Amino acid sequence: MARDKSKDDKYFNCNQEYELNYVAGLYVNRDIVKNFLKESCANNTIYHSTHAQVYKLIRDKLGYPIPD
Repeated sequence: MARDKSKDDKYFNCNQEYELNYVAGLYVNRDIVKNFLKESCANNTIYHSTHAQVYKLIRDKLGYPIPD
């Protein structure tokens, strides 16, 4: 699945399961990314973060490249 770049400046919503599934679905290791997102939501790491910031955090913490 290709990334919807129009969402890059929109805030990631931790309360929406479809947001977690959308971002996790952009990566090969979906389960690892989804668990990371859930943990990051729980500890407020990605509170008030845009989608672009979430992709950068995944890159920095998990080492996965930002999807195209």
